[in-house]
Amino acid sequence: MQGKSLYAVLLSIIAVLALALAVMVIFLFTTYNRINPNPEANNAKDLPQQTREVPPDEESRINLYAGEDGTGGDAIFNLKASPAHENSFLKASVTIVFDAGEKKKHLEARTDLMKDCEGEFKEACIEYFRSQTFEQLSEDTAMEKARDALKDKFNSILSKRIDERIIIRVVFEGWIIQ
Repeated sequence: MQGKSLYAVLLSIIAVLALALAVMVIFLFTTYNRINPNPEANNAKDLPQQTREVPPDEESRINLYAGEDGTGGDAIFNLKASPAHENSFLKASVTIVFDAGEKKKHLEARTDLMKDCEGEFKEACIEYFRSQTFEQLSEDTAMEKARDALKDKFNSILSKRIDERIIIRVVFEGWIIQ
């Protein structure tokens, strides 16, 4: 009798473990299929293009680093070290120009959206400038490259919340490299 009950207990333990393994495999396959293994999948190039030409009177601006009263607006970024410039900095004022909608119908909602994403925008600026050296940012095309890269990154951040590319351009109102 003792041998049969031990056999039944061992058999039930094996059955429970097999069932747990089957559930875990199903969970992994369903979860893995939802995750895109390609890191370029969320690239801004996959976003819809600008849907309309935005007239200047339907544009709105937000300075990422302005104080509550709208003054200030400069930020200091550490740059990637290079042999010639170990401790370099960039002082820049980053302004985002965005589409406020036809006749500025979406101004309030989109301004709130921009303010909600402000932390992520600032983080994107920090990451971008930390990856650049003094020499790279001293090139003639450095501001243009930074504008394009940050515009794409900002639109990518917004793509999680809105289906349009509402960032029209990024403007550097100040740019001092040291």
